[in-house]
Amino acid sequence: MKLFETIISVTFFTLFLVSSTASNGQITKGHIPFYAEPYYNYNPLKIAIGKYKKELLTNDTTELISLASKIKADINNTDVESLYFLSIRLYDLGKKDDAFYWFQTAKSRARIFMNTLDPKKIGNIGDETFELKQFFVTCNQLVGEYLNGYGLNDIEKGITVFEKVKNEIKNIQSFKDVYPNIQFLDDKTVEKEKANKEAELEKTIDYIKTHKEEIKRQRIENGIQDKY
Repeated sequence: MKLFETIISVTFFTLFLVSSTASNGQITKGHIPFYAEPYYNYNPLKIAIGKYKKELLTNDTTELISLASKIKADINNTDVESLYFLSIRLYDLGKKDDAFYWFQTAKSRARIFMNTLDPKKIGNIGDETFELKQFFVTCNQLVGEYLNGYGLNDIEKGITVFEKVKNEIKNIQSFKDVYPNIQFLDDKTVEKEKANKEAELEKTIDYIKTHKEEIKRQRIENGIQDKY
């Protein structure tokens, strides 16, 4: 699978801020204004990489929810970038609770992906492995502003999502079949990184549970609460 037909460093991807109106049953302040040319552009909408690049272009909420179920059943055969794109599209169509779950799922899988790469084979700017790693980092930062910003508007719902994602870490398999052109370390490293990610999420959950009021106060003071 050739993911990067056009060589471009994701280091220079830019995030633009826009606002819009509401749609599809949940309050939304607009699409996530993210573009990562030549792979993704929010306006006009374009998705150029990933197993489900065509299906993810839909503007029909029912179709997108159905696609999410399909991806869930096929997740260990699905590239991580498709999971990020799914989270963006769900947010765009107003399904923000689902979007937050899929973003955290993508983020967890991306972390394990990056930590199991053969460090001697990552390469430099223009190399597929390097660009993919940087793309995931960029999504975590720029798309994460919206999804993380939204995810703790309701702290109890946010905790539920983190717990669900943590419990699903054990199901993650090697990425070797999904990315045949990328060099990974052995499968023992995958198991180690899965355990590390579970522990990290457990700490996150414990922290949120014991600092609920402080987190909410800081979000209000920083203008994050209900912004996204």
